[in-house]
Amino acid sequence: MMKSGLRDLAAALAFAFGMTGAASAATTLVSAETQKPDHPVTQAQEFMARTLAERTSGELVMQIKPNSELGNESQVVEKLRKGEIAMGRVNLAVLADTVPAVKLLSLPYLFRSRDHMWNVLRGDFGKRMESEIEQTGMVAITFFDSGTRSFYSVKKPIRTRSDFEGMRIRVQPSPVYKDLISQLGGVPVVLAYDKVLDALKNNEIDAAENNLPSYVSTDHYKYAKYLSLDEHSMVPEVLLMSKKAWQSLAPQQQIVLKQSAEQASEYMTKLWAGKEREALETARKAGVTIIPKSQLAQTGIESFAVKLYTKYVTNDKDLETVLKIVSAK
Repeated sequence: MMKSGLRDLAAALAFAFGMTGAASAATTLVSAETQKPDHPVTQAQEFMARTLAERTSGELVMQIKPNSELGNESQVVEKLRKGEIAMGRVNLAVLADTVPAVKLLSLPYLFRSRDHMWNVLRGDFGKRMESEIEQTGMVAITFFDSGTRSFYSVKKPIRTRSDFEGMRIRVQPSPVYKDLISQLGGVPVVLAYDKVLDALKNNEIDAAENNLPSYVSTDHYKYAKYLSLDEHSMVPEVLLMSKKAWQSLAPQQQIVLKQSAEQASEYMTKLWAGKEREALETARKAGVTIIPKSQLAQTGIESFAVKLYTKYVTNDKDLETVLKIVSAK
């Protein structure tokens, strides 16, 4: 009776995870991560690994390789496309050259809030993006919140469009952001990330922009004492899987994997929110003047950003999509 019961249990487990015959050996899914082990996005994947192992009774094992052990984000994407690794987490911006929908996400002031962004990602636009990613040989498993980017300045706060006048502002090497700063009356300065602290310290630039935890962890807050929470950019992270690895999984395993990933995404959002609270508290204690979004004259700034949409979005259908996103509730 006991042997019969065990056989029935094994058969039930095999059916549940889409396997045939006797229980198969564990499948190890290696996931590439560029961040350190203590970073929220790495911790979120570790959470996913634990959830996945528990829900599949150890049949699916996710192994995270942090610290860029498997290469930088561009290299990770290339390995995923070739099927050399199973999974990897990158910022969506890395896919902008090959996934048309992603390029639209990088536009400034596209989203009013986190809720707005998540509603868009969970709707038709998100489905389009996932389809385009799949066409490049990868599968989007889930998105992770990577915060919002805001401006911080050395000599005076940024509250209105006129405050940008003459400011030397460090930007990423992005044509649209260089154009935005110029349109607002500032001077865009493209500078390597590791050079920004010295540039702020030595008054070589007047302002820069980044997410809250990075603003504090880089010590930029010690020299740029005005933080304007305009949240001009929200580009999430994405956990990708090679199409080859995805197709090797049974349908039920794919379902469990995506469910575990969604739980990890929610966990990441909580971790990131905690990091943002800590960063704000550290900045406040250091005497930083924090200007909340409600106290910024956003309309004057955003109107210049919207003008750029027609310049950088040349496809009429895409422009219609962008304007729908901006006006979506």
